[in-house]
Amino acid sequence: MYKVLARKYRPSKLDEIVGQDVAVRILKNAIKSNRLHHAILLSGPMGVGKTSTARIIAKSLNCENGPTVEPCNQCESCISISKGKNIDVLEIDGASNRKVDDARSLIESIKYPPLKSRYKIYIIDEVHMFTIEAFNAMLKTIEEPPDYVKFIFATTALEKIPDTILSRCQIITLKKISKDLIKEKLKKIAENEGVSIEDSSIDTIAFASFGSMRVAEGYLDRCIAYSPKKITGEDVFKVVGVTDEETVGRYFDFIADKNIENALLLIKSLDEQDINFEIFSQQCIDYLLKVNSYTIEHKTALLNIFYNALIDIKQKINPISVINIATHKAVSLCDLERVEDVIQKLSDGVLKKETAEEESAYEDFNSSYKKQELKKTSAEASRDYINAESDVEDAVKLVLKEFEGKIITVEKLNK
Repeated sequence: MYKVLARKYRPSKLDEIVGQDVAVRILKNAIKSNRLHHAILLSGPMGVGKTSTARIIAKSLNCENGPTVEPCNQCESCISISKGKNIDVLEIDGASNRKVDDARSLIESIKYPPLKSRYKIYIIDEVHMFTIEAFNAMLKTIEEPPDYVKFIFATTALEKIPDTILSRCQIITLKKISKDLIKEKLKKIAENEGVSIEDSSIDTIAFASFGSMRVAEGYLDRCIAYSPKKITGEDVFKVVGVTDEETVGRYFDFIADKNIENALLLIKSLDEQDINFEIFSQQCIDYLLKVNSYTIEHKTALLNIFYNALIDIKQKINPISVINIATHKAVSLCDLERVEDVIQKLSDGVLKKETAEEESAYEDFNSSYKKQELKKTSAEASRDYINAESDVEDAVKLVLKEFEGKIITVEKLNK
């Protein structure tokens, strides 16, 4: 039966793990010095080698020549672990065994020592899917397991695991794999498979994989199925759903010209070609980071728009709707002005009355106001004077009443 590339070229030793130098060094030194934690938590994005690393740790501990950082991959223990058939190494899916009853069954099985191996090892994938009750049931066992038990947890969502669990584990973080390392491995795989592939095609696959080796190997698998002997750049564009940089540049030219119709027509055309809009959003971000034709404020606003679009698409929101909305937002930015520029225009007197009618209306209002002031009668003026005198008289009466008619100085009054 055909074995997919991701399984066929899965690492079998710590030295074969790609792009995880820090994690590999920690594990090597821990195994060599017999200081490997009884509960290891492997955290990182999908396809970077968490499950492969867990199996390698299991082989390193249970190899007939071990514990060793160089498992032989030939003894019964190593072979059975690689095939997932070792009775002392239990691989558990956290998503389908997430309830408290599942946790209790696991705890019950821990009481029994390994049948053939040195250690009884529990590899629990996607452990963050456990319920809170299941985590709580596991607390004591994870903190003080029997000497013959090792836990190896794997997760893509470290933030979903309770702190009480995290504090009982040795956390080892696996990062995204660089494009260069992905390209290097893909070239080796293509050579071993006898497939001719252009360097530009490998670059495209490495870019579209978003740092995941498993995704990159999956894309290569599909490309080989599409064109078994020779893979061209056009083949990769069709299979992976990537457009060329020229098309991305044309898209932003439409946006800069405020040509919303053509920009949306281009998006519609890409949709008909089954373009992967998650990858397209990333291409837009990379394009904006390269060009220097925008102000820093305009570029920042555009980057924010397409970064949010990328996040929305990752969260399974309809991609074509997300990109269409992002296009409208990007075009609308062309009419916006910096706050500093508006303030400068105000200070320079640039923003004046736009029409003669407005200026005339202002003058008429000003003239009318002055005439009304002049129309005040003398009687009104006298009344204002009398009112003012009355206010003063009231104030004097209040002072006399307060101080019982005594003569006081200004200093006393102030006090």
